[in-house]
Amino acid sequence: MYSATIFCLFFIQHSFSQTFPDGFSFSLPAQDTSSGDFLPHFLAISISENNFNSIDGNGHFSINGKPIRFFGTNFSADAAFPVKSKAWFIAGRLRKMGFNLVRFHHLDNPWSVQSIFELGSDTRHLNTTTLDRMEYLISELKQNGIFVNMNLHVSRTFRAQDGIPDYDSLPEFSKGVNYFDPQHLALHKEYAKQLLTHRNPYTGKSLANDPVLAMVELTNENSLYRFWRDGALKPRRQKGLLAMRHVKMLDSLWNDFLIKKYSSTDSLRRAWSVGSVNREPSEQIRNGGFETGIASQWQIEKNGEVQTVWNNEIFNVYHGSISGKVTVTHTDGTDWHIQFKQTGLTVYKDSVYTISFAARADSLRKISVSIMKETSPWTWLGGTAVMLSPEWQNFSFTIRADVTLLSDVRLTFSLGAQAGTFWFDNISMKQPVTSGLSADESLEEKNIVRNEYVQCSALSDQRVKDLTSFYLKLETDYYVQMKLFLKDSLGIQVPIVGTNWNVGPADLSAQAEMDYIDNHTYWDHPQFPGVPWSSWDWSINNTPMVSSTHGGTITGLMAGAAMSKKPYTISEYNHPFPNRYQTEGVLLISSYASFHDVDGILYFDYNGSANDWESDFQSSYFNISRNAAILSLIPSCAFAYRNGLISKYEELISLQYSKDFLQRFPKLDNGTWQAVELFPSLLSLQHGVRVESYHAEATTDFSQFTDIPSTLFTSDTKELVWNTNGLFSVQTKKFVGVTGLLNQFTNSTIGPVILNSADKFGTITWLSLTEDSLSVSRKSLLSVSTRIQNTTMVWDGLTTIHDMWGTAPTEIEPINLTLSLAVYADSLYVFPLNVFGNTAGVKKIVYPSSANLFTISLDQKEFPSLWFGIEAFGEELTKVVVPEKSIPKEFQLLQNFPNPFNPSTTVTYALPYDTFVVVKLYDVMGREIRSLVNEYQSAGVHTIPFDASALSGGIYFYTLRAGN
Repeated sequence: MYSATIFCLFFIQHSFSQTFPDGFSFSLPAQDTSSGDFLPHFLAISISENNFNSIDGNGHFSINGKPIRFFGTNFSADAAFPVKSKAWFIAGRLRKMGFNLVRFHHLDNPWSVQSIFELGSDTRHLNTTTLDRMEYLISELKQNGIFVNMNLHVSRTFRAQDGIPDYDSLPEFSKGVNYFDPQHLALHKEYAKQLLTHRNPYTGKSLANDPVLAMVELTNENSLYRFWRDGALKPRRQKGLLAMRHVKMLDSLWNDFLIKKYSSTDSLRRAWSVGSVNREPSEQIRNGGFETGIASQWQIEKNGEVQTVWNNEIFNVYHGSISGKVTVTHTDGTDWHIQFKQTGLTVYKDSVYTISFAARADSLRKISVSIMKETSPWTWLGGTAVMLSPEWQNFSFTIRADVTLLSDVRLTFSLGAQAGTFWFDNISMKQPVTSGLSADESLEEKNIVRNEYVQCSALSDQRVKDLTSFYLKLETDYYVQMKLFLKDSLGIQVPIVGTNWNVGPADLSAQAEMDYIDNHTYWDHPQFPGVPWSSWDWSINNTPMVSSTHGGTITGLMAGAAMSKKPYTISEYNHPFPNRYQTEGVLLISSYASFHDVDGILYFDYNGSANDWESDFQSSYFNISRNAAILSLIPSCAFAYRNGLISKYEELISLQYSKDFLQRFPKLDNGTWQAVELFPSLLSLQHGVRVESYHAEATTDFSQFTDIPSTLFTSDTKELVWNTNGLFSVQTKKFVGVTGLLNQFTNSTIGPVILNSADKFGTITWLSLTEDSLSVSRKSLLSVSTRIQNTTMVWDGLTTIHDMWGTAPTEIEPINLTLSLAVYADSLYVFPLNVFGNTAGVKKIVYPSSANLFTISLDQKEFPSLWFGIEAFGEELTKVVVPEKSIPKEFQLLQNFPNPFNPSTTVTYALPYDTFVVVKLYDVMGREIRSLVNEYQSAGVHTIPFDASALSGGIYFYTLRAGN
C-alpha cells in the first residue's frame, strides 16, 4: 500500500527550510462561540444537577449510567483566573472546539499575582479576588457542559508565615516531603477544605457538591519512589534535595518500619543475609584512570560535520596524575554525533553491572552515558543522563543485561549536544558484590542505613525489597489518608487520583489504591542544558514522531501504565511549538487513546494568561489556544474520540505482577527514563495492554513476548496503520486521518481516500457530519494542517529560536495536495471555510473522475483555509467502489419467514450502502419489546435469526431505520 523508501534523520531535518515565506493567516477568533456550517456541533447543554461523574462496572467514567470520554485541556496558573468579562467566550469557544474538560493546574503557583494565594502573603488563606474569578469561570464552563479536573498540590511554595521549619530549604514545590511530613499532610487537608467547600456564588454550590467537578488530583508529578530513584532523598550537601530535618525524619521512619517488621537486629540480619556474597568484583574497563594516556583503550567516534580535540590532562585531575580531556570544537547539536567510548566489553544475560565515573565540564553541560552493543543492531542495554559542572562529581548507574554479548559491548559518553570541554577519570564497570546487614548496623541503635537506589544491585534481595516497600508504603499511606479525608470529611463524590508521571511498575503499583490512573508525556519537550527554563539556552530535537522506530510517546503511555477495571487518563500531552511536525500529535494521541479505550486526554495547555486571550501570536511552547495548526484539528479529532468512531482493541495483553517482583524491581532497573522494558512495548501499537494485578501470585512470563522487527504496525482492529518510515493513518466508517511525510507517500490509499500528491509534511482528517459513513454522507469536514510560525521569528540552526519569537500575526505554511475521495454521488461542492467554520461564498464544483471517485486539488495558496466543507449531491451507484457483490439499489425490509412461526424466524433487509442500522420489535400496543440491531453495517443483504420463545403468542411488528 505504501512506498517504503527509508530516509536518514539528517535528510528529514533538512528536507524543509526552517522558515517559510508564503504563509497565510487563519486566526481562529477567541470570541467565537457559534456553530459553524461544516463543523461538528458540540451543544451548549448545562451540566445536570446530581449527575456526578462515577465509575461503571467496566472501569470507565460514567454519568447517569452513560459512559463518557473527556477531551480536555489545561488552564495553567494565570489562565485559571481570567477577567470575568472574558469568561463567557473562553468557555463557549472551548465547547465549540470539542473540549468537555478543563484541568485547573498551578492554581497554587508562587510566581504570579494571579494565584490562589496572595503574592507575598502566606499560603494558608485563599486570594478572594482570584477565587472569585475562577468560580465565575467555572460557572460559565458548567453552562457549556464542560467539566472540571481540580488539582490540589502542584506548585505550592511554603513561606515563612506558614510556620514550616526550613521552608526555604524544601525541594521545589515541597514535593516528596509531603508523603512523610505530617505537617505537610495537615496543610494539604486544610487547603483542600478551603478550596473544595467554598460556596461558589455563581452556581450556589461548593465544588464538593457540584457535578461540574469530574475528578480530583492529589499531587502533580510527585513520586517519592522516583525521588529515591533519582538520588534526591539525601542532604543537599550530598547533591540531594532534602534539608537535614527531613533526612533525619526519613531515617527515623525507616528504622521504625524495620523495628515493626523484624523486632530485633538478629532477625533482621538473618533475613538480609540470604543471597549475600563476599567477593572482590572484577573490573572490565581498561585504563579507566587514563594513567597510560587517553589514546590507550579509548576512542572518539564522529558522525556528521563535527570536530573534537582529545588529549591527556595533568592539571586539576580527579585521581592519580592524569585524567582524560575531550574538547568539542564544533557540533551540529546531536549528542550521539560525538562519542567518547571504550569497546570490547562483555556482558552476560541476567547479570548486573555497575558503571561509575568521575567527570566535570567547563560549564553546566548535560551528557548521556550508555552501555550498548558495539555492532549492528547496536542494542541499547542501559544508561543515564548526567549534568556536569566545573567541579568534579562522582556518578554511577546500574544495568541488568538481557542478552549475552562477548567482547561486543561499548561504554559511550555522548558529547555532541554542545561545544565545550569535558574531563573524565576513574571510569569503572563491575559486577557488584551483594551485601546484607553491615556489622555496625543495629535496630537497637536505629542506625540502619537507608540505601540509595543505585546501590540496590549490591544489596541482598530482602534488603532491596524492604527499601521498596518502605517508600511505597509512605506514598500509599498519604494517598489513603487524603482520599478518606476528601470523601468522608468533605463529601467528594467523584473519582480521585494520586499522581502521574510514574516510572516503572513498582512506582505505578502505589496508584492502584486510587480510583483511576493518570499519566503525562510530551514529544520533543524543550531541553534546558544549563539554567532550567532559560529563555535563551534551550533546544528541541525538531524531529517527527511519526518517524520514530520505538513508537514515540505512544508506547510509553499505552504499554502497561493503565489498569484493568480502572479509568485511565492522560492529563498532559503535547508536541510543543516550534517543532515543525507538531500537528501529528493531535491525530496520533486521539487515535491511540481511542484504540486503548482511554477515558480522558488533555492537551497541555490552552493558555497561560489571565487577560490576553485574543492576540494572534504563539507566545509559548505549549499554548494551543492561538495555535491554529493544532486547534483546527481538534473539532474532528475530539468528535471522533468522544463518540467512539475509532474502535477499541480486539485483543488485550493482560499483565500480572507479584509483590515479590515489584519489591525487587530496583535490581532490574537499567536507569532509563521509563525504567527497564520488560516486554516489547511496540506491542501496544497492535493490541491493548493493561495491568490486571499488582498482587498476583506470579509475574507474567515476559519471555513469551517476542520482539517485533518491523517498521509497519497495524492495530488488531485494522483501523490504525503506522509506517515508521514516516506515515500514520486511521480509517473508520465515519472518520479518516493521515499524518506524516505526505510528499514521500503519494498514491497511498487510506480507506475511501487516495493521497495522490502532496508537497510537504501535513495532517489531514475527514469527518462525516451525518450518521452515515463517509462514502454516502451528504455533508463532511476536511481539515488540512501543516505548521505555524510567528512573523519575523528567527531560527538559530535547526533546534532553537532562543528568545526570538517574532511578532504577530502567526502564519500557516500552505500545502498543495491532491486527494481522491470515494463518495457515492454524482457531484461534490467543496467549500473553503472561514475562521468561523462557515462557507464564505466560494465553492468548487467537482465531478467524478470515475464512478463515485472525486479528485480534489487543494492548494492553500489559492484557498487559504484549514477547513473545507464537502457537500455531496445525487446517489450515483451504478459502479460501486466496494468489491463486486450484490448491492441493492434501495433500502428493503422483507417479510419474515416462516410466518406464522414458533419459536424462531428470520428477518431479512437490504442496504444500498454502509450506514447505521436500527431494527426494533414492537407489540400491537406499540410498546418496544426488543432491539434486534443497533450498529453500523455494510451494504448488502442481511438476515437476523430471531428467537421468540420468551414472548407470548400474538402479533408483533418490526421496523428498520437506516440511512436518512
